Amino acid sequence: MRRISNHERPRRSCVTTIGNFDGVHLGHQKLLAKSQEIAARLDLDMVVMTFDPHPLTVLRPGNEPYLLTPLNLKLDYLSQFGVPWVEVVPFTMDTAAIPPLAFLEIYLAQRLPTAAVVVGYNFTFGAGGVGTPQTIQQWGRKRQVHVDVVEPVRTDTEDLVVSSSAIREAIRVGRIDVARGLLGHSFTVQGEMVTGDGRGRRMGVPTANLLAPPQQLMPPFGVYAGILVTSEGRHHAVANWGIRPTFGGSDPVLEIHVLETGDWNLTGWLQFEFIQHLRPERKFDTSAQLYEQIGRDRDQAAKELRGLS
Repeated sequence: MRRISNHERPRRSCVTTIGNFDGVHLGHQKLLAKSQEIAARLDLDMVVMTFDPHPLTVLRPGNEPYLLTPLNLKLDYLSQFGVPWVEVVPFTMDTAAIPPLAFLEIYLAQRLPTAAVVVGYNFTFGAGGVGTPQTIQQWGRKRQVHVDVVEPVRTDTEDLVVSSSAIREAIRVGRIDVARGLLGHSFTVQGEMVTGDGRGRRMGVPTANLLAPPQQLMPPFGVYAGILVTSEGRHHAVANWGIRPTFGGSDPVLEIHVLETGDWNLTGWLQFEFIQHLRPERKFDTSAQLYEQIGRDRDQAAKELRGLS
């Protein structure tokens, strides 16, 4: 996937889909699929236009939502779903002040040779958020630009409309399974591995410690089964997300223990995919009690992850 800049951009006409794409969930995936279908049918380049930071960070500082996918993770998912071009629009107060029709002229007529636009049913844009899909359709008729508005996606199992806010709520209460069903992929955190105190290795359960990005939403403190992704591949793992109260910790960290046997010397950039919540974090009276519980956590995680790759 290539990122549009002043020096690199599509040469052909484009189908452009616009949105925040936080989570790159099933609703977003429907937008991407529709854009890919139009691009193939009309022989167009496909572009995703998204914003950074999240607009509410600028418009409602202090009340903005925690992100499901910070920018790097969002770009990773867009690439995985076959997006060839992405334009990341810096969102500032100046951006927020652009009237809707001026925004369309600047970004979809001048910056990109747009022949088609795909947006979700609830997309808003422009100064005051007054621009709607209908605004784009009216503009498109004058510009001879095809505009496709994608209706909401509803899940069969939970009968929920797929949205970033619904996914955030599921994660906040620890319903990782519900979040995964709405996302269409695992809820994931990426981060740099940090050096711990070596206590896990001394106990016989070495861990890789990952600091979650401060702007990313995280589930409740607890123990989770999941997949650790490293440069060496994908590994079944069990992770404790919390402050390690048994040892008087105070700073949240994700401690990840690989279930496979081996001498894991993990470094650099790590990714953890949450699969199932196993239990809340708790304080143990002794490290021996904690060690016994970790053994049970390992066994339960292995059962939850059986068959996953």
